[in-house]
Amino acid sequence: MEATLNIPGKAINDKLLYYLDICARCGACSDACHFYVTTKEPPHAPAYRMELLRRIYRRQYTWSGKIFTKLFKTNGVGSGEFLEEFKKAAFECTGCRRCTVFCPFGIDMGAFVGLMRSMLYRAGRGNEILDMLADTAISKGEMIKELQETFAETIRNLEERLRKETGDPSFKIPVGVKGARILYVALAGEHSIIPAAKIFNKVGENWTLSLFEASNYGYFTGNIEKAKKIAERIVNEAKHLGVKTIVISECGHAYRVFKHLVPTWFSGFNFEVKSIVELVADYVREGKLEVEGKVVEEPITYHDPCQLARNGGVIEEPRMLLKLVAKDYRELTPSGEKNWCCGGGGGLVAIPELYELRMKAGKAKAEQIRRSGARIVATACENCKLQLNDLNRYYNLGLKITGVIDLVAEAI
Repeated sequence: MEATLNIPGKAINDKLLYYLDICARCGACSDACHFYVTTKEPPHAPAYRMELLRRIYRRQYTWSGKIFTKLFKTNGVGSGEFLEEFKKAAFECTGCRRCTVFCPFGIDMGAFVGLMRSMLYRAGRGNEILDMLADTAISKGEMIKELQETFAETIRNLEERLRKETGDPSFKIPVGVKGARILYVALAGEHSIIPAAKIFNKVGENWTLSLFEASNYGYFTGNIEKAKKIAERIVNEAKHLGVKTIVISECGHAYRVFKHLVPTWFSGFNFEVKSIVELVADYVREGKLEVEGKVVEEPITYHDPCQLARNGGVIEEPRMLLKLVAKDYRELTPSGEKNWCCGGGGGLVAIPELYELRMKAGKAKAEQIRRSGARIVATACENCKLQLNDLNRYYNLGLKITGVIDLVAEAI
């Protein structure tokens, strides 16, 4: 079986050529990769991914690769075996970019993985589950008028429940409010709406809830056009409502997409983008929000989501919030930009057949949590929570997994 895997001409730029040429195969990236350190399989080594791309580039764009196929290892490119290896390399990677941090040349492997997934998608060899999830989000955007009343009724019911729970008869979850300062983009499910709503009501924030969810599976598929369509719904909503700031729920990849990619996709994008964790930290610094005390008695630690911390720069804010509510905060080693990936990002947590691989890849994370002695692990990403819960069961860690904002909402 053969497949055409081509690097599109628009992807051939100085950055790509520089990285393909400069990689020294030193192995620093492999030692930093949570997949490779546990499986030792070549497609999991970032430098080997580079080699697979290099073979395609040589075959496609160089006379030497076209003529001396055996010498430059381009004779097998296009075979079914090569295709499977290439797909394994592309989709058995979380795009965490820990390898980039440890690479002496700073080679951005995450960008290459995105390119590889895009190449597979164009060749009709993308991941069907991720593609289906992206299409579902796009369909929802196209049917939003039909779904609005159902959504409004759900929010009204939730609002009534929270009025009883909080004892505040004026408790509101506003939707579609023009002129609001903040558009809060939650995830599917009330669990990402309730804690934020409690905090917004507490500080008297002028906010409105988005009709759409933050997740962007188009980003995971490698299909940039689908990713743009999913993001565009929220951009148009923000423009229509005239908000100043788009606040993203505890979701690593959604934050990165909106903070770093969306502004380059759409002209006239002039919104401030913040993670809910950054915003709540601002409330505390400005004296708008106070916690009642240390509500967390057991030892607690924080897992840095790769897209939020290493790739987004949000490192200090969640720690500040956790130290406000916890008596015994413990740091993982390593942490911050060098933190081990949990193993569930890049859309992998949504792919059932990769469960065992995810558990293997998450071994480094499980071990560092166990070493910390923490009984509670807080994080600020939905995919991380799902993966950490799986690791908790798989490795019998006996942990409670929670969100940073959940704990803050509990403490006010």
